[in-house]
Parts: sequence; structure tokens; C-alpha cells
Amino acid sequence: MSNLNSERLNSFGTASIPKLVLQFSVPAIISMLVNALYNIVDRFFVGQGVGSLGIAGITLCFPICLFIMAMSMMIGVGGNTIFAIRLGQKKYIQASIILNNSFTLLILMALTTFALGEVFMEPLLKLFGASEQTLPVASSYMRILLCGAIFQTIAPGMNHFIRSMGHPKTAMFREVIGAVSNIILDWLFIMKFHWGIEGAAWATISSQLIASALITQFFVKKSTPIKIRWRHMKLRFAYVRKIIILGIPPSLMQLCNSLMNAILAWSLTTYGNISLHDTGVLSGGDMAISAFGIVNSIASFVLLPLLGFVHGTQPIIGYNYGARLNSRVKGTLKFTFIYAFGFMIVAWAIMMWQAEALVAPFAPGDLKLQETAAWAMRLFGAAFFMIPLGLVSGSFFQGTGKALRSMFLNGCRQVILLIPFLLILPRFLELKGVFMAQPIADTGAAFIGLAMLLHELKKLK
Repeated sequence: MSNLNSERLNSFGTASIPKLVLQFSVPAIISMLVNALYNIVDRFFVGQGVGSLGIAGITLCFPICLFIMAMSMMIGVGGNTIFAIRLGQKKYIQASIILNNSFTLLILMALTTFALGEVFMEPLLKLFGASEQTLPVASSYMRILLCGAIFQTIAPGMNHFIRSMGHPKTAMFREVIGAVSNIILDWLFIMKFHWGIEGAAWATISSQLIASALITQFFVKKSTPIKIRWRHMKLRFAYVRKIIILGIPPSLMQLCNSLMNAILAWSLTTYGNISLHDTGVLSGGDMAISAFGIVNSIASFVLLPLLGFVHGTQPIIGYNYGARLNSRVKGTLKFTFIYAFGFMIVAWAIMMWQAEALVAPFAPGDLKLQETAAWAMRLFGAAFFMIPLGLVSGSFFQGTGKALRSMFLNGCRQVILLIPFLLILPRFLELKGVFMAQPIADTGAAFIGLAMLLHELKKLK
């Protein structure tokens, strides 16, 4: 594996920081946009071809989808954190074992998720607030997605390792192919074949199958320095333990997102039935869930590029931290924060100013749903510009292997602060309180993250 000691890999510790960050983050941003497209394209075509009932059904499935994504992130990011540090230390045999153990864990996670999902899917959907109208739609969609759980874990999970080996464009290219396939198949299955909500599900897992096949192909071809090897796939407890411990903090955001979305769906149903009247075909609760589904799609399209930018810097931080080049660690953090904050200010301004125009394509002809979704977006995204403070801080602790601190920061926004506000505010403000809980939690998490980061940076010499 001596060919790993290349100019491409050594550039982590020598190249210009702005150039290096952009080189690795831009492909990661595009990859995250691709992931956002899996969510937003489904809702767009479902809104066009099925209607608001279909959007409500997909939104009810979202907590389960986030759980699958969290399992992939736990293994992918956790394994890649150790992988990047071992590359910086030039311990290539250990790096190979970590990569292959991560691949095995991704498969096991997918099979476990499929089994549990088949058993508990309908009870969970009812718990999330599915009505007699939305339960059959949500069940049909989710049952098909569970069949492709293995593709939903391998593609995003293994792409982290491709970036850490110095091939961010390769990782991006494979995900872009999957996203383009998803768009084409959504249009074909929903708009042309009229398969309805089942068409959206088949389009999603088919496109993820294509992406997974391409990503796996990278790890078996001759030119790849660290490959998928049978002899290294046997699980080793010491590595599995480290992968999971380091993977919990970043996956905690998705796990908490899953929990938060479950509580949110219940709250939307409960307080939507109280606050919304004269909604036409849908009940007030189903209308509120549909509105949130639209808002969440647009918010994901804003937040996932930010996550991609920040995650794209983690191999740089991990390598330089492993090599004890602390000035480069600080320089990477500074550059990351400036660009992340600037991006979110622009995105936040557009969301506040053009809310009606952004939600309209998801609910053609349904003026009540458009009005509700635009109102919800302005409340839900009121403090989006604060998110980079907490996110960059959590990414620093993740990249340097400080799992507990990263876990705490990732938990602040979606558990420690958000869930209490989500349970308390609606008691006084009804549906308005449901959407106001998020900006309050975003603000609190931002200040906590900044304080912890500044304290830690003082220790780096």
C-alpha cells in the first residue's frame, strides 16, 4: 500500500487551506445536494401526480427514513474518522481493516433495519399520527423502501471513505448518477406510468441501487489502493467499538431528527386539528403534516449543502490533527465558518422573502396548503442563520475524535433543547408553537457550540 504515500494524500498537510477546503467540500456539497434531491424530488412529483395526501404519507415515513440514514452515518462517519487519522499516521493495514469492517457493519445494519421495519412499521406510523386516509398511502411507500434498505446504507456510508482517499470528485460523480436516475425514474413511474406513491418508492430504491453498485465498484477495481477484501471484512471488536463510539455523535443528529420528526408528526396532527379549519379534503392534522413535508424538503435543500461543506473538511481536520499540525486545524476551522455563515445568511434571506414562491410547486392549485406551508416556513426557519455556529463546532470535535463532546453538541439542537420546547410551546401557542420550537433550539445550540469551541481552541498549541 505504499502508493498511498502520494502527493494527493500528503496535500492534506501541505496545500493551501482555502484551496484544499474548497477542493474537498465542493464535491461533498454536491453529494449532499444529491441526497436532498432524493427527498425533494419525491415530494415534488408526488405533489404533482398524487396530491397533498401523498405528501402527507411520505412525511409520515420520514422518521423511519431518517433512522436508516442515521445507521449509515454512524458507520460511515465513525469508520471514516478513524480511517482518516490512520492515513495521517501512515498505518495503512489498520486503515484497510477499518474500511472493510465498516462495509460489513453497513450490511448488517441494513438487514436489521429491514427486519425491525417490517414488524413495527404500521404501529409506528399510527403513533406518528397517521389517519385512516394517510395510513394506507404511508404503508405502501415505506414497505417498498424497506426492501432497499441495504442500498440506502452502502451508498452514503462508503462514500466517506472515497473522499478520504483523495477522490472527492469520484464520490460526487457516483451520487450524482444516482440522483439523476431518481429524477428520471420519478418522472417515468409517477407521471407516465401512473404508479402513484408506489412509483415514488420504486424510483428511490432503484436509483440508490445504481449508486451503491457504482460505489462498490470503486473499492474492487485494481487502481484503488485500499480495497474491499474478504480477509479484512471479519469483524474485530476493538475496531467495531471505536467505529460505533465515534459514529454515534454525527448519527445522533439523524437519530434525534427521527425522534424529533416522530414527536413533530404527532404534534402536527394534534394541534393541526385544533388550529386549522376549512381545509377541504384533508383534516387539519393532515394539512399540517403536508405543510411540514413541503417545508422540510426545502429546509433539507438548504441544510444538506451546509452539512456537505462542513463534512468535507473533516478529513482535512482529522489528517492535520493526527499529524499535529494544529495551525492548519485552526485555519481550516476559520475558513469553514466564514463560508458556512455566509451561505446560511443568503439562504435564510431567500426563505423568508420568497416563501410563497418556494412552496407553490409542491401544491399546485391548493391555495390553502400553499398559504399554510409559507406561514410555517417563516416560523420554522427564523433562526437558520445561527446553525453554522453549532454545526462547525460539532464537526471539529468529530474530526479530532472527541466523541462525547461532538455527541453533546449534535444532541443540543435536536434533543436537549428542541424536544422540550416542542412539547411545551404548543400547549400555549398551539400549531404556531410547534413551528417556533426549532428556531429557539437553533439559537441556543449555536451559542453553546461557540463557547465549547473557543474553550477547546485555547488548548491547541
